[in-house]
Amino acid sequence: MTQTNIKKQIANGCNTSLNIIARYYGLQSEESIEDFVLFPSEDVDENSGQILFEENIENEEFFIGIQFGKKIYHEFENKNIISLNTLAVVAEETSHFKLITDSVLLKSSLSKLEIETLGEIDRFLCLMHWNNENKTHRIEKNWKNLHQICDEVFQGNRFKENKNPLYIDAEAIAFKHLRQAFSKDWDSSYFNFSLIDIHACNYLTKLRKMILRA
Repeated sequence: MTQTNIKKQIANGCNTSLNIIARYYGLQSEESIEDFVLFPSEDVDENSGQILFEENIENEEFFIGIQFGKKIYHEFENKNIISLNTLAVVAEETSHFKLITDSVLLKSSLSKLEIETLGEIDRFLCLMHWNNENKTHRIEKNWKNLHQICDEVFQGNRFKENKNPLYIDAEAIAFKHLRQAFSKDWDSSYFNFSLIDIHACNYLTKLRKMILRA
C-alpha cells in the first residue's frame, strides 16, 4: 500500500471520529480531514499522535496538522481489527484538531486542561459508537453498557503509568461530565450504541460551547 493510500486509511478513521463528535455537539458536516493528516515522523512515539499548530496573528493565518506514530499507521494499513489504544489516540487527536481549529476561527482561548478534558470525553464517545460507524476498521469489543467502557477507559492498562497531573485531572473532570450527560442510562445493564443519546447531546453541546466561550 502506498503512503498516500495509508494516509487515506488514517483519514478515514479521523473522519469517523469527527462524524461521531459532530453528532453529539450538533456540528455541521465537515469536509474531509485528509488534507491535514501528515505522514509519520520519528519525532512521534509509535503508539501516539500529536497536533502541529502555528498561528500568525498579524496576518490572520494559521497552520494545523494531525500526525500519528508508525504503529498507528501500521494498524490502519494491515489490520481490520484495531486496538483500543489506536482508536483512543485517533479519537483524541481528532478532538484536539477540531477544538483548536474552532477556537481560532472563533478567536477564543483554550487552556490545556480544557483541550485534554474534551479529548477524554470525545474518546469515550468514539469508543461507544465506533463499530456502528466504521465497518473497515473495527475494535474487538462489542460493548453491552457504559460501565464496560469506563473499565477500559478510566481503569485500563493504558493509564496505569500516567502520572502527569494534567491528564489525571482531565480524566476526573471528563468522567464527571460523562456521568451527568448519560445519567439516564449510566447504570443500565444494556445501552443501545446504534443510537445517539439526545440528553447527552444537549448536555455536551452546552459544555463544548462553554469551553469555546461561544
